[in-house]
Amino acid sequence: MACATLNFRSPALVKACSMNVIFPEIGVGEPPFPVFYLLHGLSDDHTSWARRTSIERYVAPLPLIVVMPDGGRGFYCDAVEGPAYERHVIEDVIGFVDRTCQTIPERKGRVIGGLSMGGYGALKLALKFPHLFCSAVAHSSAFDVRRRIEHPEMSAEMRRIFGLSPAGGPDDP
Repeated sequence: MACATLNFRSPALVKACSMNVIFPEIGVGEPPFPVFYLLHGLSDDHTSWARRTSIERYVAPLPLIVVMPDGGRGFYCDAVEGPAYERHVIEDVIGFVDRTCQTIPERKGRVIGGLSMGGYGALKLALKFPHLFCSAVAHSSAFDVRRRIEHPEMSAEMRRIFGLSPAGGPDDP
């Protein structure tokens, strides 16, 4: 098994980006492999799963690629005013992984999950793009966007992402 940091250019974000990827050990299954897109929380980045969990140990015996992209603080949304993290994941990350790795490049070969902001992103993306993911999982999902918009310390940041009223909008699961 190998854990690699892959650097690539994201057209959606118009900048260089990174993601951590865990590849199966040689002899563990035969390619092509399914992919698990694992999204981080608000205060983390693409390195947090490898640094703070035993994800490498858990997936070591599995014929599975695990992709941990950087979602910034964007809730995996195309912000009303700011970066397009939804397009980044859906077009750039998945596209790059399918072009460069031995994946099953269809719905039956993709799952998505995440923690907190990443849990929100995983469920939102799976519901919005059901043709891309066969399964989704969320841990401690941050579905309380309305409450976050009302908190003074996060209000401006959340309004830049979701707009003045997120209910019923494109990012409302």
